[in-house]
Amino acid sequence: MRRKGIFCLEGHWEKNLNKKSTVESILSLLEKQEKIQYIHHKCATKEEINYLLSKWSQSLYKSYPILYFAFHGRPGEFEINSKENYTLVDLAQLLEGKCNNRVIFFAACKTLSIPKKEIMSFIRTTKALAVCGYNDEVDWMISTAFELLVLFTLQNNVFDGRGINAIRNKINSGFSLISDQLEFRMLTKND
Repeated sequence: MRRKGIFCLEGHWEKNLNKKSTVESILSLLEKQEKIQYIHHKCATKEEINYLLSKWSQSLYKSYPILYFAFHGRPGEFEINSKENYTLVDLAQLLEGKCNNRVIFFAACKTLSIPKKEIMSFIRTTKALAVCGYNDEVDWMISTAFELLVLFTLQNNVFDGRGINAIRNKINSGFSLISDQLEFRMLTKND
């Protein structure tokens, strides 16, 4: 099966720029061990994110169907910088109809701590195959290790209705202890 590329947009985790926290190390591991290609960009403004998402939605990047947001988060949004957040409503408008057979992973605390109907509205608007993320605050190191497992598991089935359900079942059964601890949620267009 052909590997699915990962398109990662990451915020600046620390106010102190001497600290080098990043999820790029797990992406590099996936590339070296499993031949999973990735594109990674650190973002500090909404304009950067909008520009990069306009690129991601082009056919040139269709081999990167996993959109991985690694930011601090709040219910229904993620933090771009100390003064600016990106809401799922705004993101849905930007990505309207552009996410067919793509998965969006919000690696941001509490971003999916919103009613199911709001997540389903996001999925319908964007036409995403699935959306996943956290319902609560998470420990950075534990959640990053879990994200490595999820990103790898996303490789194991075709991105269609049956395939994404098999992926979700594998995550829920194979990693249930950590998934439950992190309050991980995954909703698909079939829900």
